[in-house]
Amino acid sequence: MARLLSGLLLLGAAVSPACAAIAAWWTEIGPQIILQNQTTSQIRYSACNVNDQPRYSYSDSRFFSLSHSPKNGTPLAGAGWWNQLNTTASIFYIDNNNNIVNAFFYCDMATGLFEQTGEWVIGGDVPSIHTNSGLATVLLGDEAGYRVYFHDDDGAINELGYTPNENAWRYHGVISQDINALPALAAAFSGSNNITVVSPRDAQNLGATRLNRDDTWYRTTLPHPLQGNFSLAVTNRSDIAINETAVANFSLPAWDGKTKGIGISIDSAYTRYVWYIGSDGFLYSVADQNFTWGPRDNQSSAFWPKADEPNAELAVAYDFKSSMVRIYYLVRGQLSEIKFQDRVWKAWATVPEPTTPAIVSSTPSATSSPDASSADGGLAPGAKAGIGVGVSLGAIALGAIIAVIVLARRKKQQGFEQSPYPEEGSTTLGPDTPSQSYGSPALALASAGQYEWDDKTPTPVTAPPNEPQHIHQLDGRNAPTEMYAPEPMYELPIQPYSHELPAEPPQPRQ
Repeated sequence: MARLLSGLLLLGAAVSPACAAIAAWWTEIGPQIILQNQTTSQIRYSACNVNDQPRYSYSDSRFFSLSHSPKNGTPLAGAGWWNQLNTTASIFYIDNNNNIVNAFFYCDMATGLFEQTGEWVIGGDVPSIHTNSGLATVLLGDEAGYRVYFHDDDGAINELGYTPNENAWRYHGVISQDINALPALAAAFSGSNNITVVSPRDAQNLGATRLNRDDTWYRTTLPHPLQGNFSLAVTNRSDIAINETAVANFSLPAWDGKTKGIGISIDSAYTRYVWYIGSDGFLYSVADQNFTWGPRDNQSSAFWPKADEPNAELAVAYDFKSSMVRIYYLVRGQLSEIKFQDRVWKAWATVPEPTTPAIVSSTPSATSSPDASSADGGLAPGAKAGIGVGVSLGAIALGAIIAVIVLARRKKQQGFEQSPYPEEGSTTLGPDTPSQSYGSPALALASAGQYEWDDKTPTPVTAPPNEPQHIHQLDGRNAPTEMYAPEPMYELPIQPYSHELPAEPPQPRQ
């Protein structure tokens, strides 16, 4: 009887996702999802050979083979791409020794299984990692490489960087000394020097930290601004505080600062959307548009279902070109997909099982070797393949070379290069809707030619032809635009505005 009970418990562990850390990204042929089963600690993944529609099994052999065991409850981050032959994945997690580990995989397109190329502990002068740290990563391109973000023991956000020309991970330092509510962390970019990292700050506020053109990190909060509206990476924590006298003209719905997951997406109009599951279990979004943060309309439960728990984990994958967004979290015990595509919300659905069972490939996987990492956190000669964004894969034969070429092409197509105009957002995932008339200070933009960040005095800005001016409501509650933003125009407050993310008129939550 005891043996039967043990078997049933193991079976339950295999098929139940439990409370799960999730990460997702877009690979040009479709989304890739990874998820930790907190009962088994396995990091499982959706079939890597499926076009557009992800497929996920709770019990097949699609889990990463890792020599450094992930700690239970590890945060997850990842990035990947399609190189015209197969998909690739570079994942980040925290192991049982509280180290950040990077593992790189190629997809066997016949089986849908990932085959490992290498696995490395990121060492060197990395500060002690908080036991409840989050993780986030961005893949900047074939020259700029990766950036990885985590919380140190003080809860401050730190940056690691890998560039192919250095062929090593380097610790870049703290990007904000401000406090954070752990562990949620997310990052996205629209140009290699235009990165946004978001995290919960406290029971009323989100924190957004932005890398600008002068390679300086600026921290702002919403809906309540910081004193002075922003702080720098070098600003001491004791000098950073919320401006208690500033009037916030909105609040974060169902927000208590305890969310375990947060996501960020950027549409083709450069609007930044931050996503979270609220304390009531529902999905919410705020967005940065025309230098101003504000809440966005909810959809009914037919499009945004209630998560299984409040403040739940979620993951966001997006495609900049099409403004497509996919959001993943657990609904009724199943991994579920919330989809914005063709500029409308689709009815949510559970991620389906693979149509065919996974068959273990007969091709042996490359595994990490004793020379996989060096003492300074860089790579030994035998471990150069697979750790970077593609250009360091030149020794892995033709398929990797093609990946570099494709990634370089995507760099131009998907907005890796900075826009020649200011990054004007819209209230929809599209460029044609008028701005919201309320919000809080947004992160200053660093588009090429817009602001001369190298100068201490801002350069006057003239909007390009046919570009919208920055508009704020004249209602006695001026939402101050932040650093060096163009002087606002004013208009009367009563105007019709289109709802963003169109699917249906906003409805009360059920």
